[in-house]
Amino acid sequence: MSECPPSAQVLVVDDDASFRFALSKALSRHGFEVAQAESGEAALRALERGSEPDAIVLDLRMGGLDGFEVLRRIANRQSRTVVLTGHGSVGAAVEAMKLGAFSFLEKPVDAELLAPLLRQAAAESRAARRGPQTQAPPLVGEGPALRELREFVARAASSDETVALYGETGTGKEVVARQLHAHSPRAQGPFVALNAACVQRELFESELFGHRRGAFTGATSNHEGLFVAAQGGSLFIDEIAELPQDTQAKLLRALENGTIRPLGTTREVEVDVRIIAATNRDLWAEVGVGNFREDLYFRLQVLPLLLPPLRDRLEDLRPLCQHLLERIGQADKRITEAAFGLMLAHDWPGNVRELLNVLRRATLFAEGSEIDEALMRRMLLASLSGHREVQTRAPAAALQQDAQAEAATRRLADVERAHIEQVLRQMDGNITRAASALGIDRRTLQRKLKAFGLAGQD
Repeated sequence: MSECPPSAQVLVVDDDASFRFALSKALSRHGFEVAQAESGEAALRALERGSEPDAIVLDLRMGGLDGFEVLRRIANRQSRTVVLTGHGSVGAAVEAMKLGAFSFLEKPVDAELLAPLLRQAAAESRAARRGPQTQAPPLVGEGPALRELREFVARAASSDETVALYGETGTGKEVVARQLHAHSPRAQGPFVALNAACVQRELFESELFGHRRGAFTGATSNHEGLFVAAQGGSLFIDEIAELPQDTQAKLLRALENGTIRPLGTTREVEVDVRIIAATNRDLWAEVGVGNFREDLYFRLQVLPLLLPPLRDRLEDLRPLCQHLLERIGQADKRITEAAFGLMLAHDWPGNVRELLNVLRRATLFAEGSEIDEALMRRMLLASLSGHREVQTRAPAAALQQDAQAEAATRRLADVERAHIEQVLRQMDGNITRAASALGIDRRTLQRKLKAFGLAGQD
């Protein structure tokens, strides 16, 4: 087992004193410097005093501020957060990841398994503090969807018009935004990112447009805001559907006039910023129900782009795996062909973000340099069913129970196969009609038919 880097610091946030104490002692034995906070409020106070740990272990369910609210308030910090909860669910995991969590584990958790994950988190946190990369993250893949995406980036980057990126969670909207900035005339200027889902409703205007001292209770100093921070560069607003309507109106004014007005002043400030917006929602539907301004919607629609989900570009899965393994420092790991076959049959509802987490888990559990079929089956089963992200048992015990996990997966597959066969019969073998009845797209059904050895009619 590799040792923790010297002086790697972890903040354990949990309102269960006995659990907090036990976990802190265990992590200390693994070489971490551990601090404790008994509540979300205590954790925020520690961070406000200047503490910047390499990693945070955060309980979701606490009295007062819960883990979700803490995640929102620390979204712009470099510390990576591993979320722990005794009430795990797929929905909670997805929400935590959207708010910026590095990973999500269910209690009870063994320090032997948590420690390697915290080492990865600490390494990424330290890399982030060293400053932004000189190059934007790459768009990995050579399939048709990626070729179209690269062509869009090449054309749109030269323009200064607003870009609206649409796509499911985890499809890489920020990666595309960074590519647009890196290939634009603004590349030497700043790239500033805001996740609107992580901002308290009453602080949106201050975060975007800035404020002057005394503008509101708690405004003890001037704050320049993200528009000024992005001057001469690009401002990426993720989850833009979360903006309150009054903030939407002021954003529209900034886009139309190139000026902002910080809170607490009547002076207009000129800004030169390109806006790249992103959302996983249907913005036109949000306009229809009154949640999003129609005039702002059309102002954002100058250069719209829908990012494809991973399940629709599986030809890119192999190079993506290699790229992500290199990114997490596990380039020596090899995925067997049988394990890769399981990955091809998976739907990837969490897209590239889910793929990254699966690979993180798999590399932690791999006994040697190989990620085999049995291990990958367990990792994918955890993603699908909302079971523990890692099993809290020793590797030897895990291997003894592989057969049980494999049998459970096969039972699930048998049920799915039988259901697909029944629907196909009802639709006279027509794949398009069967896909519609099953509530999945046609390509997904074709892939499942191939995996199950079934045939249908085009």
